[in-house]
Amino acid sequence: MIKTLFITIALLSANSFADKAQIINNLEKFFGQIDAEDINKTPFKGVYEVTTYNPIDSMLVSEDGRFLIQGDVVDLSIRQVMGVSDKVKQLKQSLIDTINDVDKIIYPANDEKYIVHVFTDVDCPYCKKLHREIDSMNDLGISVKYLASPLASLHPTAQGKMQKIWCADDRNQAMDNYNIDRSIPDVERCKNPVFKQLKISQQLSVTGTPAIFLSDGTHLPGYLPAEKLLTKIQTTLGN
Repeated sequence: MIKTLFITIALLSANSFADKAQIINNLEKFFGQIDAEDINKTPFKGVYEVTTYNPIDSMLVSEDGRFLIQGDVVDLSIRQVMGVSDKVKQLKQSLIDTINDVDKIIYPANDEKYIVHVFTDVDCPYCKKLHREIDSMNDLGISVKYLASPLASLHPTAQGKMQKIWCADDRNQAMDNYNIDRSIPDVERCKNPVFKQLKISQQLSVTGTPAIFLSDGTHLPGYLPAEKLLTKIQTTLGN
């Protein structure tokens, strides 16, 4: 069953004609500044895609800015869900690219073919499950670059643990040890990027972990075993 939920967001429309200025006027009070260049037509008649920046995301709205559309919109001619626009993916990847490799925990593949960035929370059970797949991912040519996204609402002590892991002399070993026996490195907290990466994850609309990002900015939420991740990468990137 195709479920498309139309939510009325109690906006007053000046008239019934498609007009970017009208959309801006109706949406800005709810979503902050919106530029005309961030409003684009979609193949879905009477619907525009609006790009937002904090967090980086896109939403579908009616041409008068009165209705916000949530849920999947499916093109029945090709039986395909309308995906996130290339612009949004590029914006997300550009934000990830601002993070230096020295601030990541990297598990490189010897024969690297693909790179994925994974926002992780060390107390997330599915993150632990994903970590067990690291060797298999590397064997498939997938390098994994960990970024921090401790979710305080679910795991209130995770951020402190991750700060210590990021402060360890050998971050990879510290990450491995915690995933094996929950041991935390006996180190003093140092200047670390955990909080900064958490804020970036929020700007990327990460609400759960693991959150996997491909090299084109595509966000794959949740756990995937190595073989399925490889298939998803190849399908998405076309190689």
